Amino acid sequence: MKRILISTVFSILPLFAFMQSTVDADKIIAQINKGEDVYYENVTITGDLDFRLVADKEEEVDPEVYSKDNVTYKYHVNSSLKFVNCLFKGEINGYWYDEREDELHIAFFHEDVHFENCTFMDDFLVKYSKFYKKASFPGNKFEEDALFKYSKFSSELDFSNSTFDEEANFKYAKFPGHTNFSNSKFNDIANFKYAKFKEKVQFVKCEFNDLAYFKYTKLSDFIDFTDSKFNSDAIFKYVEFTDGVSFENVVFDDFADFKYAQFSDPFDINNVAFNGTTSFKYAKVEGKEFIPYLLERE
Repeated sequence: MKRILISTVFSILPLFAFMQSTVDADKIIAQINKGEDVYYENVTITGDLDFRLVADKEEEVDPEVYSKDNVTYKYHVNSSLKFVNCLFKGEINGYWYDEREDELHIAFFHEDVHFENCTFMDDFLVKYSKFYKKASFPGNKFEEDALFKYSKFSSELDFSNSTFDEEANFKYAKFPGHTNFSNSKFNDIANFKYAKFKEKVQFVKCEFNDLAYFKYTKLSDFIDFTDSKFNSDAIFKYVEFTDGVSFENVVFDDFADFKYAQFSDPFDINNVAFNGTTSFKYAKVEGKEFIPYLLERE
């Protein structure tokens, strides 16, 4: 009987990690430094989750990352990270630039990263970070800045059902796989300028309550905005929709700028509503001027 009891106790020990109501962010860093995978559910994480405390660190001069020959510190996160229904009260800090010392600090994630239905009360900073395996961020609420500028992903990516209360900055980010932002709400600037999408992109049923900035966005596959609403300026200037786009049932309540845009079939604008001013100057569909193309469709 004693042997059975001891066996039962040890079998449930791993569950206690997920029953804790509060976890200090430094404990998570300690797990990473021990080579342990990280998994928490239904907990509050206090303090900054600062990846500059990761022990696997290298120093180099990398002029490609920053314009000056500054010192770059790279922090290698070799543990998988999984957080479900968690509240983060501090920063997620995977990027820091120290102007005084001219030092750049970047976190690199070598295993799966998964944040699901989490709330981030402070900044989520992963500028320049590279995610070497699967990364997934469905159903999260970003109450402060979400800084993914220059981030590089390595597989399909899920940001569906997310809310961004401050700027969602994906400028220059690289998305090599199927990317899903469907049912997300952007309450501040949604910045995808110069972002590169290699496969299908979904922005279905999204709500853009501030500037939606897609100028110079690079697309290699179909992009879907069906049933989305743009409540402020929507800038698609110079975008090449190389494999088609859907704006079916989309509402543009403010300025919609498609100047110099290049559209390819399928080009779905059924039931689209332009309630503000528009610019389709120099825009073309399948090589034809925009207005003549529309007249031919009638």
